[in-house]
Amino acid sequence: MKKIFSATLFCLFIFHLAAQKVDVIPLPAEMTEKEGSFLISPETRILFDASNKELSEVVELSSHLLAKALSFEPVVAEPGSTNPKGNILVQLNSPFDPDLKTEGYKLSIQNDRIFLNANTTAGIFYGFQTLWQMLTAEPGNRLSCVVITDYPRFAWRGLHLDVSRHFMPVEFIYKYIDYIALHKMNVFHWHLVDDQGWRIEIKKYPKLTEVGAWRVDREDRHWDSRPLAQKGEKATYGGFYTQQQVKDIVAYAQKRQVTIVPEIEMPAHVMSALAAYPEYSCNGKNLGVAPGGVWPITQIYCAGNDATFGFLEEILSEVMELFPSTFIHIGGDEADKTEWKTCPKCQQRMKAEGLKDEHELQSYFIERIEKFLNSQGRRLIGWDEILEGGLAPQATVMSWRGEQGGIEAAKMGHNVVMTPGSHCYFDHYQGDPSLEPLAIGGYTTLKKVYQYEPVPAELNENEARFVLGAQANVWTEYMPDGKQVEYMIFPRLSALAEVVWSPKQSRDWPGFSRRMETQYQRYKRVGANFSTSAYQVTSSAVPDMKNKTVKVALSTEAWNAQIRYTTDGSEPVASSTVYSEPFEIKKTSTVKAAVYQNGGKMSEPLARTFYIHKAVACPVTTKYANSPSYDASGPFALVDGIKGSLNHADGNWKGYYGKDLVATIDMGAEQRISSVETGFLQNVGSWIFYPSEMVVEVSSNGKDFKLLGRVRNKVPDMEAGRLTQTLKVGKKAQARYVRVTARILEACPKGHAGEGKPAWLFVDEIVVE
Repeated sequence: MKKIFSATLFCLFIFHLAAQKVDVIPLPAEMTEKEGSFLISPETRILFDASNKELSEVVELSSHLLAKALSFEPVVAEPGSTNPKGNILVQLNSPFDPDLKTEGYKLSIQNDRIFLNANTTAGIFYGFQTLWQMLTAEPGNRLSCVVITDYPRFAWRGLHLDVSRHFMPVEFIYKYIDYIALHKMNVFHWHLVDDQGWRIEIKKYPKLTEVGAWRVDREDRHWDSRPLAQKGEKATYGGFYTQQQVKDIVAYAQKRQVTIVPEIEMPAHVMSALAAYPEYSCNGKNLGVAPGGVWPITQIYCAGNDATFGFLEEILSEVMELFPSTFIHIGGDEADKTEWKTCPKCQQRMKAEGLKDEHELQSYFIERIEKFLNSQGRRLIGWDEILEGGLAPQATVMSWRGEQGGIEAAKMGHNVVMTPGSHCYFDHYQGDPSLEPLAIGGYTTLKKVYQYEPVPAELNENEARFVLGAQANVWTEYMPDGKQVEYMIFPRLSALAEVVWSPKQSRDWPGFSRRMETQYQRYKRVGANFSTSAYQVTSSAVPDMKNKTVKVALSTEAWNAQIRYTTDGSEPVASSTVYSEPFEIKKTSTVKAAVYQNGGKMSEPLARTFYIHKAVACPVTTKYANSPSYDASGPFALVDGIKGSLNHADGNWKGYYGKDLVATIDMGAEQRISSVETGFLQNVGSWIFYPSEMVVEVSSNGKDFKLLGRVRNKVPDMEAGRLTQTLKVGKKAQARYVRVTARILEACPKGHAGEGKPAWLFVDEIVVE
């Protein structure tokens, strides 16, 4: 009996998902599973037309790939040289099959042979990728009979890598391209230039790599706490790629159907270039190559100097000789225009061109570069800031600050690539920050990536055509080497691969989660360092107003997982209680929980303390509303028994922007209290600061309050890093109402990137004992 799946038969797909024999990621567009199987043996040949050089290269490469799953490498041969029975027949379609589009393929596995056909060699390549995945999922080199018709949903399926903040060796770049290809992704966005290093040889300007590729080594310090180089310090950290290395890498990628899009940043993120050639800045200063985080980014190219454009055009000319890609990425993001506002040349340029402000000057800058790229037969792509001041006529927008930039560009008729930080930034934490290596922040789990939809609901059918696809971005501030990069992209790359390849209506988290079990084994097979964060246990708690307790629920993203837990703070083991339903916490307790498979612990255990105190689950009123973006668990978040982590986006912090916390708790009846404490967070890089002081007042009637105590913050306002502290007033009183006021800084302090602008205040739990 046949089991059928196609985009139009989604319900049938769900029905037979658990029994499905084809276990691949991304999920094919259409599958018809049949009875029987085909055995690939040492006698099996790959038959194809060897007169086609491009096809020959793909078949040879694919034969090597299959050998990694088999104990032998299949022999390649001409179709007429042997009987098709027992072999793999590969053929390019003639005429073109519109159903398969440019990158699609049809794979028919029968009892006595395999047919693989496509319109292009890209389709043949992807068909072999599917064969390889099937071989790694099924034992004994035996493949289940199936007919697959498969093609990608989007043309742009990208993965980015920043090699400026941390240089990655050539060997890792080759491996990275292999990872892209194994997931049927097709764009490698290579971020080669930033403040922290210039990574590509430019023969006309040798100092770009002699000077710009090297920085003072401050790897022992936090990224955002690294001062600029001082006079006499030697630059020893860095590296760059020679033009010959780049050519070899591009050729390697082309054979694997991967297009490399280089990014040459401008007008900002160019301290590395200006350290080598300061004459192209507005101030002529050499501030060196930044050894760590820089904000605001004021050292940028001078837009009023014609020589700047000559410099950039000569650089881009060499870049285009190395990269045959249609698109050249020019960055365009986060340019602080402070220098432009005081630069006589820039102001004269604005006057001469009739530009009303510095945003329009940036638009002029981008349009001028676009005209040059267009004259060379190339197209410009940049981050969504290139919309500011007016979008260049033919520019493509990469939308990273949410989706709004992409929506705006698509409505204007411009192509867009969606890569919002909310779902596509793989430098974000993918699990509990307390269990994960240091990351830049955020919280983007495997499931969250899988739930991303690249076409925003705001676009109509015609506008949606301008969405080329989506891309994951990998910024390496906290990834010093390839091993850490691998950890951050796996397994999330698998989720995005399915988002951009498979039909939208086939998206199914349980099915994907099940197939990930096999995908993890493939990661091991190729030697990838992957995260098991999806096996981590997360908790949620619902306060019980009547009983003044909390009900705790445990969950995990892993498929069919068994959670074992303890409530006494002890480490869970294979014999600990199996979680089946939410349980009640009546006194302060530390819950620890982990997923177990086959008797083994799959990740580090959750450790969460639930604080049961006199204010738990009591009504809270606040004078000022918190930001809806940081609402934690809602109305009871300040008294839900849960404290936050070092990650302000972990869902346990309430955030107040430019406003004090003034919270009044009604404990229901007058009772004796001995202390009131509140938890706060500081992360100056995210404009989050400790309050200047906390004031605690008490009342019996909710109207007349008297001071219980006050405590001032003693931590410096500009103390860097991610910090938490508890401010406590320890004094006995009889009261029903407790009012806590945390006074926010009046503004971001002097010397901060947001100096003079409103600050954030983050609060987790008010504990009343």
